[in-house]
Order: sequence, then structure tokens, then C-alpha cells
Amino acid sequence: MKIYRFNPKAGRIGEGSLEGLVQSLDAPLPPKPGESVIKRAFKRFGLAQMHMSHLVIDDRTIYLRGKADSAKERDQMILAAGNVAGVSAVEAEIAVPPGTPDPEFLEIKTSKTLDEVADKLPQDVTGDELLDANQPLVTSKDDIYPGQTIRLPTEN
Repeated sequence: MKIYRFNPKAGRIGEGSLEGLVQSLDAPLPPKPGESVIKRAFKRFGLAQMHMSHLVIDDRTIYLRGKADSAKERDQMILAAGNVAGVSAVEAEIAVPPGTPDPEFLEIKTSKTLDEVADKLPQDVTGDELLDANQPLVTSKDDIYPGQTIRLPTEN
């Protein structure tokens, strides 16, 4: 099982009157999310829960097991769970086809657009490529926030 770290103060608020809004890094640490919050995050982004065989929450860590047909699908499952406010880690064991590259994630620090993120990366990548790698979790090049973790493009 691989462990992926997330900023627990950042992310989308999972329940209550502010559900779906982004938690500010300046705000107090949000409550630990429940299983229903993580399942709603999957549903919000159109991710098939039928690929998940195991979903457990222990404190601020989400444990995922399942299968994915591509690197992008696997990474979206990890990011959908990890970018919920209050989550500090995702431990994932997600089966993918042989030869699928490992995830490459990046936490947004101060950039306001994916074009700004791309300009700061050592890799030759554009804002449009970052957007494509992160849809449907990111819907436009300015649909990012500080503390959010995004996916870097891979071959698969």
C-alpha cells in the first residue's frame, strides 16, 4: 500500500451548509470526514465506486483498495478522497494494468492558475495539459486553490 500525504486544512468541505466550498488554509482544522463524505466526493466527480472494493477511514487517513483501468482513473480516486477538507493521508492499493506509471502529485502553494503552475515546473508541461490530467476534479485552469493536490500528466 502506498501512502499519499495531503494538507488536512485544505480541500472541499464535505458536509453541512458549506458543503462543496473550499476550506481556507487560514481556517481552523476541519472535523475528520466520515465515510459518507468520501463517497459523496466520488459521486460529485463521477467516479465509479464499483471499482472500490475497500474504503475505510481511520482518524484523518483514508484507506482505499480497488482497481483502475488507467493511471488517470487511479489518481482521480486518490485525489478525490485526499482533497476533502480534514484528510491528511490516503493509503491506496489500487490495481492498474502492467506498465502503468506511478502517480506524480503536486501540492498547489500560491499559484492561482494551472498556467502559473506549469510555468514553475521543471517538466515541459502546459496549463492545458495539467487541466486535461486533472479533469473532472479541476474544471478550468483557474479552478485551483492553495493546499490542493493535483496530478501531473503521465503517459497513461
